[in-house]
Order: sequence, then C-alpha cells, then structure tokens
Amino acid sequence: MVGKDLLISWLNDAYGMENALIQVLEHQVKDAKDYPQEQIKIQEHLEQTRQHAQMVKECVESLGGSTSAMKTGMAKLFGQMQAVSTGAARDEMVKNALADCAAEHFEIASYSALIEAAQAAGEPQVAQVCQRILRDEEEMARWLQQNLPAVVQQTMTQVVKAR
Repeated sequence: MVGKDLLISWLNDAYGMENALIQVLEHQVKDAKDYPQEQIKIQEHLEQTRQHAQMVKECVESLGGSTSAMKTGMAKLFGQMQAVSTGAARDEMVKNALADCAAEHFEIASYSALIEAAQAAGEPQVAQVCQRILRDEEEMARWLQQNLPAVVQQTMTQVVKAR
C-alpha cells in the first residue's frame, strides 16, 4: 500500500504541475500575439496541458485517491507568478521559450519517474497514461528546441527596430 500511496502523492505533484503550466501557457498565448506560428503551437499545447491535468486527476481517482487542493493551489499560484514575471520584458518571447524548455524537460523527467513508479506499484494503466503524456511533452520539447533560434532572431529584429 505504501507504493500506491507514494504513486498517488507523485501524481498529485504532476497534477499541480500541469495546473501551474495552464496558468503560464494562458499568459504566453497572449504574449505571442506577434508570433503567429508560436501562438498556435502554444495554444495547442495549452489544450494538451488541460487534457494532461484531467488524465492525471483520473489516474489519482482510479487509485482511490483525490487531488490535493493544497498542492494544486500552490502550483496555480506559482504558475501565475511565473506567467507575469516576463510580461514587461521586451524579450518576453525568448524568456518564455527558455522557461518552457526547462518546464518541458522537468515534465519529461517527472513522467519518466511516474511510469517507473506505476510499473513498480503494479498499475499498468497509470503507466500507459503517463507514457502518452510523456510523448506529448517530448514532442513539445523538440518543437521548442527547433524553434528557439527563430524566436531569438525575430526578437532581436523587433528590439533593434524599436530603438
């Protein structure tokens, strides 16, 4: 039972993480108004992130647990603070992209650990859900890495023109 309780706790951490990222991505969609390709991708990932949160919540509930209001609330607060932290910066898109790269890699590590924990706890359905989410996070991390140079170049051009 201890393994299952630990898995539920870690899933609650992932649920909080996804909810924090929803807050961040909602702001980033607005930040990307001058970057249409990036805005579309951020909006798509926002929808995925909402789905991920729901999927993780369902995993918690399938194990007989419930989502932690405290962890979720703290994560949402952190997400709101992070979302507004780059708002006034002229280079907000680059800063957002760097933060997003870090967040995606953190999610990749988190879901990799959850897959291992779910398998160890004898919960293959939870492992499958986490594998599906992991694929989405890996794809977003690749996209961010591939598109970072273009965001940097466009930002540099815009900042120079603004002077």
